[in-house]
Amino acid sequence: MAEAEEQETGSLEESTDESEEEESEEEPKLKYERLSNGVTEILQKDAASCMTVHDKFLALGTHYGKVYLLDVQGNITQKFDVSPVKINQISLDESGEHMGVCSEDGKVQVFGLYSGEEFHETFDCPIKIIAVHPHFVRSSCKQFVTGGKKLLLFERSWMNRWKSAVLHEGEGNIRSVKWRGHLIAWANNMSKKPEAWRVAKKMKSYLNN
Repeated sequence: MAEAEEQETGSLEESTDESEEEESEEEPKLKYERLSNGVTEILQKDAASCMTVHDKFLALGTHYGKVYLLDVQGNITQKFDVSPVKINQISLDESGEHMGVCSEDGKVQVFGLYSGEEFHETFDCPIKIIAVHPHFVRSSCKQFVTGGKKLLLFERSWMNRWKSAVLHEGEGNIRSVKWRGHLIAWANNMSKKPEAWRVAKKMKSYLNN
């Protein structure tokens, strides 16, 4: 009888331990707060197509070619009319002082939010991807890449002239680009898995050729 009670007590303790483990393994619920104010006003007349987040603000692109800068409460602080069609991507440097924008009609703009610095170009195909150098604010890092049918690297050279070089082409549209430090990784139609992303380590060698 005593042995049976001990076995029952032991099984209850094991089941309690298992239930505690199951409870501890449950992922915490994600807390969120819906953006309102200016965002509500924007979405009544337009639709969001892309968004980029910086420590200082949010940048929202729309289907009608607008780019809005928002504070964390969703209030509009700045508005840019970039294109009559969809904004495909927005890129910000780490300082939050420079922004790159590309759109479905092939337009590319890179400009300073607090300065008159600006680059703009129109291509003969939709530009899906743009990434500015993380340290674009520095005079030695005036570089950005765009992705459409080709992956193009742009760099501002002597006399403030911009020159470009093809980093990659021939495998369909560029679908995604990430720039970290001196490395660029991208994916295209032929290589969509992260482990198949390619890395360009010496970008300036392309520009010097």
